[in-house]
Amino acid sequence: MSDANTGGFFLVGMLIRYTKPALNFDDQLAKLKGRGMIVEDDGEAIHWLKTISYYRLSAYVHPFKRTDGTYTAGTKFADIQTLYVFDRKLRLLLLDAIERIEIALRAAVIHHVSMKFGPFGHCDRRAFVHDFDHDEFLDGLRQAESGAHESFVQHFRSKYPAHDHLPIWMATELLSFGTVSRVFKFLAADLFRGVVRRFNTHEHFLPSWIHSLSYVRNICAHHSRLWNRNLAIRPRLPAPMPWFPYRVASNANLYCILVIAHHLLRTISPEEAWASQLLRLCDDYPDVPLPALGMPGNWRDLPPWSAIKIKAARDLSSA
Repeated sequence: MSDANTGGFFLVGMLIRYTKPALNFDDQLAKLKGRGMIVEDDGEAIHWLKTISYYRLSAYVHPFKRTDGTYTAGTKFADIQTLYVFDRKLRLLLLDAIERIEIALRAAVIHHVSMKFGPFGHCDRRAFVHDFDHDEFLDGLRQAESGAHESFVQHFRSKYPAHDHLPIWMATELLSFGTVSRVFKFLAADLFRGVVRRFNTHEHFLPSWIHSLSYVRNICAHHSRLWNRNLAIRPRLPAPMPWFPYRVASNANLYCILVIAHHLLRTISPEEAWASQLLRLCDDYPDVPLPALGMPGNWRDLPPWSAIKIKAARDLSSA
């Protein structure tokens, strides 16, 4: 690019070559130690590097790095192991919650669309708002069906060859959570509000929540890190009100997702014990720094977790 003031030229950017060499496991461990990490059992550390990989573990080490690349005093490999195991268990717990929320959303969409427009209501444009690309949606369904090997698809096609599409309760089984989220978002107003009522929330917030949960589900499904992560897709959060009596300071971290998941699960299944499982997980790993998830220091004393703690104490006293 020409410099108008000097008549010279300068480079806007440079192509930088990646020159870091591949390291064997012994060298990887030596690198960690050289940066100040305390390793109490070399054999166990090598085993972790072999089975998990240096790069995946490095995401959990990064917050303990100084600006010069060394680790803060007292950083132990065992602490990184603890963080990793906690994060893995948290992913599994969230996957359980999101699975139930996703299935309940599918069921609600199926019910409201089929009750108004019949088994093939999703093929009726009236089931959606005007700016929904219905043709693209149906094309996607055809592609999903053509690549499916589910026995119910083969059975329907062999018995009812005259139909161009599967009934909605079959078709939705072939859709990703992201696509179901989009279908819900673009439902006609009366259908949309019917689904919203199922989840005891508000129409201004539920589509955003479902979108964020779909994003978090993908993180979990790809075994990626939840701890110390900022959300790329952030849910809209209301101020505390009767249907959402929670104070959440930020929508940028995982704490808001945990609150939303609990709120929706309580509506789907009031007797669910998911929140108690979350409390127990945190109890089992007391050294994990929870502020990295966005949890306030007194989070156990705040709704909804405070009610769970009180319930647990009552159950214990009556045992």
